[in-house]
Amino acid sequence: MNITELHPEYLGDLARQFGFLGAFLGGVSATLFVTLLTLAKPSNVVRWAIGLAAVGACSFIVTAYMSVGVVANSHPNAPPEMAGSSIVAIQVLMSASFGIGSLALLGAIGVSGWSRSKTLGITTTTVAFLGAVPLFLDFAY
Repeated sequence: MNITELHPEYLGDLARQFGFLGAFLGGVSATLFVTLLTLAKPSNVVRWAIGLAAVGACSFIVTAYMSVGVVANSHPNAPPEMAGSSIVAIQVLMSASFGIGSLALLGAIGVSGWSRSKTLGITTTTVAFLGAVPLFLDFAY
């Protein structure tokens, strides 16, 4: 895997987008998590959906937190000790947690339909799978 050094302004803008999307999708995941936790009847399918929603919410929290680190370290007016440090590890954590969160949220959506009916389960699984295809294609490149 070859990581390209990105221009600080571009990296900062990209990290802000990751932070915004991470916070938004983290809220969606947390809402799904709490809704399933409080309203759904206990079953193995619901437990899977709750677990996946929790993984998604936590991953998106990590994404938002890491994006702050990327923005702070890539800012042109950052203190010299921050500006000179390598932020590759923070970038990797930010990107990986975003990918994990996205797949976990799609998984929770896909699994959750099975708690109501076979037809809804097939529908939500199909929709989640179709949503995951572009993510896997993006990961491959």
